[in-house]
Amino acid sequence: MKTESLHTKPKSLAKVIPAILVVLIGGTLFWWLERGSREAEVGAEIPAETTLPEFVELSEQSAELANLSVEPAQFGTLRRTLTLYGRIEPIADQLVNLNSRVTGRVLELRVRVGDTVRQGQIVAVLDSEEIHRAEIAYARALRKLDFARKELERRMRLAELGAYSNPALEEARQRYAQAQSELRSAESEVRTAQQAVRREESTLQRAQAHLHQTQRQLERANTLRQAQLIAEQEYEAIQTQYATAQAEVRSAEAQLESARAQLESAQARLKSAQTQYELAQQNLERATALFEGQYLTTKEVAEAEALYREAELELESAKDELELLGGHPNGGHRLEVRAPFDGKITDLYVAVGETVTPDKPLMRLLNVDAVWAVLEVYPDDARLIKPSQRLQFRTNTLPDRTFTAVVQQIAPETDPNKQTLRLRCTVSNPQRLLKPNQFIEGQLEVAVGSPVVHVPTEAVHRMGEQTIVFVATDQPNRYAVRKVVVGEAVGGRIPIQQGLKAGERIVVRNSALLKGILVGGGEE
Repeated sequence: MKTESLHTKPKSLAKVIPAILVVLIGGTLFWWLERGSREAEVGAEIPAETTLPEFVELSEQSAELANLSVEPAQFGTLRRTLTLYGRIEPIADQLVNLNSRVTGRVLELRVRVGDTVRQGQIVAVLDSEEIHRAEIAYARALRKLDFARKELERRMRLAELGAYSNPALEEARQRYAQAQSELRSAESEVRTAQQAVRREESTLQRAQAHLHQTQRQLERANTLRQAQLIAEQEYEAIQTQYATAQAEVRSAEAQLESARAQLESAQARLKSAQTQYELAQQNLERATALFEGQYLTTKEVAEAEALYREAELELESAKDELELLGGHPNGGHRLEVRAPFDGKITDLYVAVGETVTPDKPLMRLLNVDAVWAVLEVYPDDARLIKPSQRLQFRTNTLPDRTFTAVVQQIAPETDPNKQTLRLRCTVSNPQRLLKPNQFIEGQLEVAVGSPVVHVPTEAVHRMGEQTIVFVATDQPNRYAVRKVVVGEAVGGRIPIQQGLKAGERIVVRNSALLKGILVGGGEE
């Protein structure tokens, strides 16, 4: 028995000792990695001139303990979320005071505060003298139209019986004759003007020939004078002839210009006369055809038609005036005030029997099926917001309910006290849960800058004056130390300006443990 136990103990120790060593080594490594992580977190001082290794390697056991996660660098536009505050406001054209268009006395109020009304529903009835006068004018115009219609019918029957003469054809003939005479006169004037132009052109040619002749004589006289072969008196006479010839040319040119202007005027008159002649000829042909076919309207019938049209216009004007005041034909003195849209009565300002004027509101009507969400935004953030973006918000009265709004516009004026702009968004509110003046808190995601390679902030580390990321290689647990140039972090991600391409796999979770290895100066 003793012998068996002596042989059994060494075998048992051989099994236990390796397990103890693994636990000790693992615990030591975990403590060392944790120490490196803490040093990295507190920002261990790394000299600026430190040369970093190209790679960091972990053993399989260290990698398992480190629990690193790797993900590819992404390319796109960085986005961040703006937190905005504001309140609910009614849409301007959905909050109105209902007024009477005329002065009148309130006969009925058919609604109370809090009542829901439909578009076109009668909410109040008034009695008005102005509407009464407008109805009288309408009735008078209606009777006048009826009289004009009967008179027109009477004259048309008389015309069919031949009771009226028809001078329209004679008038068309007279106008044709006048137009024909005017055309002949214009043609004669054009011919006379053309002759005058030709005459003045001939005069100008003679004057130019005479000027050319006297110019040659003057040139010859200048030559003789230089040779002292001509008398001074004779030379001066030649100069006078030359000046006279120049004056004659200028006069002929002016006369020719005047003749041409008269010709243009005559041609314009001729063109107008031709147009009038053509119109008169067409009218004569039409009048002849109407006369021969017995279609021509007599003067008496034409007058009756004019009176009928005038009566129609008066009736239309009287009806427009009545409807403008809010009345309608055969409606008595009553003015019915109707709701312009669906909504709820929020206030009543008058009582039955009270006299009201157009400037005094009867009641206030509000529709909240759609409302404004008006939020304050800083100018630097406003430039990132685009129309039609969707915004999520909550209210102080319904904190567990999320609503969606659509950006419509940003007011151009800055609040002088808060130095903010008003962002206006439309919100559909079919259940009418949102009320004016409720305070809201909104979240709006906006794009920042142009598309760029970007990574999570926890993947980027500072080593002295250098910025690095750890890039996974093809070998397991081996990571390249990559220097990068970064921009400003946005929404938990950092843009990479240089040093990294989209799609390259980088260490994200627990990457600070790899930095700790660099800080500690060792490898695992």
